[in-house]
Amino acid sequence: MNKEKETKTKEKTVKARKVTFPISTKLVLIFSVLVILVLGITTYMVSTLVRNDNQVKAEENNHTLNGRTAETVQQTFQNVQNNANGFLNTLLLIKDSENYQSEMDLLFGDFIERNPSVVFLYTSDIGMKMSSAFESAHSQAGTQFINWLKINSDIEEKVLNGEILVKNISFISNSPVVCVMFPHYNSYIEKTDFVTVAFSVDQLISLMSTGSYNMTFLLNKDGEVLIHSDEQMMLNNTDLSYLEIVRTIKTSDNQNSQKLLPDEKGDRWFYAYHKIIGDMVVVTCVSENDVFETIKRTTYRIVLISLIVFFLAILIIRWFSKSLTHPIDDLVDATKSIEKGEYNFKLVPKTHDEIGYLTGNFMEMAGGLEERERLMSSFSKFTNKVIAQKAAKGELEIGGQNKNATIFFSDIRSFTALSEKLSPNEVVDFLNDYFARMCECVDKTSGIVDKFIGDAVMAVWGAPESAGNPEADAWNAVKAALMMRIALYHLNQQRIQEGKVPVKIGCGINSGPIVAGQIGSADHMNYTVIGDTVNLASRTEALNKPFATDILITENTYELIKDKVIVEEMPGVHVKGKEAAIKMYAVINAVGVKGPDNIHKLREFLGWNEPDLAKVNTDEEEKKYKING
Repeated sequence: MNKEKETKTKEKTVKARKVTFPISTKLVLIFSVLVILVLGITTYMVSTLVRNDNQVKAEENNHTLNGRTAETVQQTFQNVQNNANGFLNTLLLIKDSENYQSEMDLLFGDFIERNPSVVFLYTSDIGMKMSSAFESAHSQAGTQFINWLKINSDIEEKVLNGEILVKNISFISNSPVVCVMFPHYNSYIEKTDFVTVAFSVDQLISLMSTGSYNMTFLLNKDGEVLIHSDEQMMLNNTDLSYLEIVRTIKTSDNQNSQKLLPDEKGDRWFYAYHKIIGDMVVVTCVSENDVFETIKRTTYRIVLISLIVFFLAILIIRWFSKSLTHPIDDLVDATKSIEKGEYNFKLVPKTHDEIGYLTGNFMEMAGGLEERERLMSSFSKFTNKVIAQKAAKGELEIGGQNKNATIFFSDIRSFTALSEKLSPNEVVDFLNDYFARMCECVDKTSGIVDKFIGDAVMAVWGAPESAGNPEADAWNAVKAALMMRIALYHLNQQRIQEGKVPVKIGCGINSGPIVAGQIGSADHMNYTVIGDTVNLASRTEALNKPFATDILITENTYELIKDKVIVEEMPGVHVKGKEAAIKMYAVINAVGVKGPDNIHKLREFLGWNEPDLAKVNTDEEEKKYKING
């Protein structure tokens, strides 16, 4: 009666589960999560890729535009300065002429005709010479400029000391005018003249008004606006020295560069700049918001379209799931039979779609599982591929063999605390990933993974096969440990990027005589190694924690490979039966390999603190486990 009640209860539970969580609902939930995940990743990738592409293009365009503009501006200023120097040099040639004044006027008229943008030329020798058009429109401009020079008396002094200054003097004419002030040596009177050439910059303003999102302007070394597409800023003689880009340019030694910096409102701009003559700087900028505006609109469209597709997919999945229910129920019943170890059943595909194909493959899989079950029964005794192959070939005999080998133990530090924060599945996934990386290092150095003890790895070199001699086996074991150090470094880098705690391990290596062979019962045997050499290797591994090291080798191993490794001697360990302590060595690096060359640099690389070795009791018994001989 009790069994009947239990059976009915189970049937009711199964029925309730089918009603509560139908396949259609599960499929909808699964596909919903997948679609949302794909939607998020796709949207992110598209926006990121396009954003990066747009940023690169915007920076290239900004830098190119800035370079072309800087070249034109510099050429313009150089032409004005060179032409003015040519005019002044010509005046020196006619200095003694009886008609000097009239000839100078003719030359100046020719100079203005060839340089129509020039509005006046002033020197300490000849005084003020203005173009007739500018003088008729701004008759007081000359007086205003000379008064301005008197107020700013330091300007002439700086120029006569060899500086070239450029100033915005739009205030004298209420129109965009810039002057370049430079020294000119007058050989006639053997004196350096103070020269000022003022010219209209209307054409340069047009050049800088690109009509796109980019904005270009010219500053002098003090951060004052010389040329700007906004004429009002020139007329107001605006000072932009408060901008972060201007402060950056002043402190930078680069002649041209590109920066992404905020303005006074906090909005970020892409700035490109070129330094040119007269300590002037041509700056071209474009707002980050303008660059990425198109991406935002595109992203919104992608999200909208994806949501529509998402809801349509839900409707289709609900309809499609009904056609899966009955064939899947048959497959579920078949899996229950396999779970009980029963393989004598037959499923006939009823459709020609993927479900029918799955049913046919399922039957083939069932046959394979049956065969695999038989093979697993034969080979379940073996945990290592090499051992299994030797056993299959009859190369392993029951019993033990005396060998000289190198034993390796490794252990994860604070694994208990780490595993308490993870679910069982996460612990298994982590250990699988960790063991795969560590075992790969053992395999590459011709070692054998003997067993896993929780989070620990035991490996052996020299049994059942040797690399040729004890020295080669010992060196292979140490190489494997060094490879594990690098493999763990890459694993920790990945964990840190994922926001996880990095992992620390300790490795202990000892060399000496061991007994190797198949140990166990008639039903289950295991190839392993035992002996004092194994016990000391386990104890050596445990000392990594107080020593703040990751690879410790005993004196026995060190004597075999001392010419191949850089080591640091640690406090010794007393072993039963021996009065003298066995020396321990921390492996720093292999000889001739780039990396740490002392214990302090190694600990710095590992991210470990320096220990107080005076407080370390090397003779304390290992409490985790001990492999007895």
